[in-house]
Amino acid sequence: MVRDEPARAALLEQARRLVPSGAVTDEMNLKSDLRAEPDYGEATGFALELLGKLKRGSVTLMGTELALSGEVGDGQAWRDLDAALRRQPLPAGLTFRGDGAAVVALRPYVLSLAADRTGITLTGSIPDAQIREALLALVEASPLKGKVADETQMVPGAPAGFAAAARMAATNLLRLDFGTASVAEGLVTLRGLTCRELIRSEVETSASSGLPSGYRADAAIGLRQTGCVVDPPATCQNDLDALTKRNTVLFAQGTTVVTLDPATERVIGEASAILKQCPDARITIEGHANSDGERGGFNNLDLSARRALRVRDELVRRGIDPARLETRGFGVERPLVPHGSPEAKPMNRRVQFTVAR
Repeated sequence: MVRDEPARAALLEQARRLVPSGAVTDEMNLKSDLRAEPDYGEATGFALELLGKLKRGSVTLMGTELALSGEVGDGQAWRDLDAALRRQPLPAGLTFRGDGAAVVALRPYVLSLAADRTGITLTGSIPDAQIREALLALVEASPLKGKVADETQMVPGAPAGFAAAARMAATNLLRLDFGTASVAEGLVTLRGLTCRELIRSEVETSASSGLPSGYRADAAIGLRQTGCVVDPPATCQNDLDALTKRNTVLFAQGTTVVTLDPATERVIGEASAILKQCPDARITIEGHANSDGERGGFNNLDLSARRALRVRDELVRRGIDPARLETRGFGVERPLVPHGSPEAKPMNRRVQFTVAR
């Protein structure tokens, strides 16, 4: 409703400035008896100012109450809208019932990460402090500890599953020598290089199978052709990876018991001999499991941790300094091949070794 023709003309002129190449449709009705409050020109002018910050959406005035809904196209537009809505008092004495720009959505909602040996940079949007702290904790637990540039902006309203997808992207990126990752519009994109074939298989598999509902992955990980050093720690890593690929299963199904039959004796002995080639290197013994038993509530994470610990004990018995060894269990989190495939049981139920960089 509009009080008179001059008010209609002023409002249409302002609207056309918002969309200079678009159409403005006038469906207003003349109502000469509109009440004096709020001031019509100031109130509608503020409403159109807010509308101009949206990529798509609507702004509604009902008396002195203001409401809006829709989407913004980038983080700066969201912050500008939020600042406008938090001004006190609002123009024309309007009231807004809502938590700032949290009533609109940022789309696309994008988080980008880039990592190399110098550190990791995070840019884009995150929904809250909890996911920010979770991502930074992943960095602190990696070789890039203390080498993070956090340039993200906190913007609420991320799509469902965004936090889990972001954690998956960061976890896998941090396992590469260098690369990039992004989460946007239900797609996790991961690109990078590694010197380890095992890591390439793990990252590509977990990226495609470990995502929340509604997300898909586009992961392409390459093997480095240059830059893979050949000093003793790297040689140990290559030999340990080869040992893992040849002998993934050291345990009976669902147990941590290491039966020292000739085959297992040989594997433990080979691992011990390899570790003695790099006596100053620290080693993480990683336990992994397949997905059998998950539906029945079987604790595969605990099982994988106990398997890794048992291997550590066997290596210590063979003369490896226990101060060099730490253990971690990953359960079903890092499969070499997709769970449920014919190769899953022997390939995903394994112990492998990572030499500290």
